[in-house]
Amino acid sequence: MTRARALIAGGGGAVGVALGRELRARGYQVVSAARNRAGLEAELGATECELLEVELTSEESVRERFGPLEDVEVFVYNAGRIDLAPLAETTAAMFLASLQVNALGAFHCARVVASSMLARGRGTMIFMGATASVRGGARTSAFAAGKHALRGLAASLAKELGPQGVHVAHLVLDGKVWGERTRQRFPDARREACLEADAVARTVTALIEQPRSAWTFELDLRPFVERWS
Repeated sequence: MTRARALIAGGGGAVGVALGRELRARGYQVVSAARNRAGLEAELGATECELLEVELTSEESVRERFGPLEDVEVFVYNAGRIDLAPLAETTAAMFLASLQVNALGAFHCARVVASSMLARGRGTMIFMGATASVRGGARTSAFAAGKHALRGLAASLAKELGPQGVHVAHLVLDGKVWGERTRQRFPDARREACLEADAVARTVTALIEQPRSAWTFELDLRPFVERWS
């Protein structure tokens, strides 16, 4: 019997790696995709994942790489770009890059994977957001614009595709995720003040396994020490 296929766009980083591991444990055939295959291989090590190199901001690249995957049951958009700078230092190129990686790539992927899900009348799409998805902050003009656009896309897809059997959810990660990338970018980060990637992955699988009579659209996760309003 063929196992259900799960596709992770943005399969690297702490969350991408943890997601792949959790979904494999749940019996999924996992396809992990990123811009740089060599970097993805280095992060994932020896796993049972199928690895794909794809430029998510390119419609042609997404269609070429994801188009043949006609049996995707679960799609997770975990790709993202973080640009933090004052307005005077935020360039148009930074702003556009944030929109392209955080939102346009998700749009390209959704268009490809939705067709087979709709044909089967089932499937799950999960989009990974951030604090900037729901509120802007100082130095986040580019990042928040991209993440707000992603959230708007997810909400629109949920209303369009949900009645046709496809569960669309948006996950707000309100805090840093503990991992190598966080340690490099934020040297002062403390593990107890961060989200644990394995815990995030377990929440994702809980969303995937929800019965259609009680679907969640948006869920926010934060470490117990995180301040929020």
